[in-house]
Amino acid sequence: MERAEFNRLVRDGLANLYDYAALETHPLASIFTPPPASRESRAEHLYQVLLHAIERLRPPEPERSPGSVEWRPYLILHGRYVERLSLPELQAHLSLSERQLRREHSRALQAVAAWLWDQAFPGQESPTEKGVTPEQWGSNFRTFEVDREPLDVVAIMRGVARTLARRVRSEGLALHLALPDSLPPVLADRVILRQILLSLLSHVLDARPGSGVTTSAQVQPGQVTLCIRFQEGRPPSPETSTGSAHLEAARYWAQRLGATLQVHPSGAEAGPVRLALSLPRAGRWVVLVVDDQEPAIRMFRRYLSRSNLQVIGVQEPEQVLPLVRQIQPQAITLDVMMPTMDGWEVLQALQADPETRHVPVIVCSVWNEPELAFSLGAAGFLKKPITQKDLLHALARLRLLDTPAGSCPEDSPGQPSVPCETTDDAS
Repeated sequence: MERAEFNRLVRDGLANLYDYAALETHPLASIFTPPPASRESRAEHLYQVLLHAIERLRPPEPERSPGSVEWRPYLILHGRYVERLSLPELQAHLSLSERQLRREHSRALQAVAAWLWDQAFPGQESPTEKGVTPEQWGSNFRTFEVDREPLDVVAIMRGVARTLARRVRSEGLALHLALPDSLPPVLADRVILRQILLSLLSHVLDARPGSGVTTSAQVQPGQVTLCIRFQEGRPPSPETSTGSAHLEAARYWAQRLGATLQVHPSGAEAGPVRLALSLPRAGRWVVLVVDDQEPAIRMFRRYLSRSNLQVIGVQEPEQVLPLVRQIQPQAITLDVMMPTMDGWEVLQALQADPETRHVPVIVCSVWNEPELAFSLGAAGFLKKPITQKDLLHALARLRLLDTPAGSCPEDSPGQPSVPCETTDDAS
């Protein structure tokens, strides 16, 4: 069975969770069959399998927290398929936009389907044949949208450790987190980074380490490296060395993130093993682009692709204030026309917070209202459609570019160049 088809069946099974007639004849009921001595019907057994798959997403913390990112995948799937809440009800309960809810719902489904696949076809790395690389897996892997954002890698590592705590205890091991209270933020996709760390630690546990497992971190120019050290408790083999399924998956997703994964020593050498995951740091010079339209964010990235500035995009206005507190960008470009919360409200919230009011904000709007923008505390105003030259001039006035104010190839031939694209306008 192809992986994409299996994922479709999982989604269909969850949608029919309480329809026992549909579950009795569902294709998944032929894969997840009751034990020989069980008195359960095929439908009852499949219902329990799907319910258990959702419950595995439940964090170990005793209390639900709808605002917690750790709880969100579980609450979305439990609410949608067990409690049978509508999408609008889930949006209101979790305070998410429709776009964000759909994106996180899709990711949670992929996590459940991945676990069920492992239960149905243990040890099978490919939906078709052995030896197929991760890049050739089902279309759901190839099309998985990587959503990079500044992340607290210490908090994520601690969350992963809590997720695996039961298994670590059952193996009679200790997982030592020799990490500082904080590290520079890394630029990564939270879901993918968690999966990489889960894969690496699963690889370690499969190797039956003879002693404890220690994680540490090193801060280097441009990157943060997480190190996992352990002593293999059995001779290295293809299943526990550089070719294991867990490591192959981790390598694939690390490549998607622009990270690197190294194994020391590689091959059959004896001695302690060190897994080193190097993640790119969120750049010092950051422009936060706030716009509910992804094409506009991509356009700003293209405009600044050869400058000294890094663009981080955010489409949900509710996320702006906590994100600015976390990453402290050098500037913000702020769209006005956004659903649920417009740019003026965002600007007022930023100005009212002592942790964010110092960050210069450039308001971007189809309405020609620079006076209103400046009266609310904006540092600049750009009328849409915005050209690259407009953006560079605004950022140069804030002294955020390596090039002199207003310089572009056609303005100052001898200056470092940033290509001037004036044909694409912000929508």
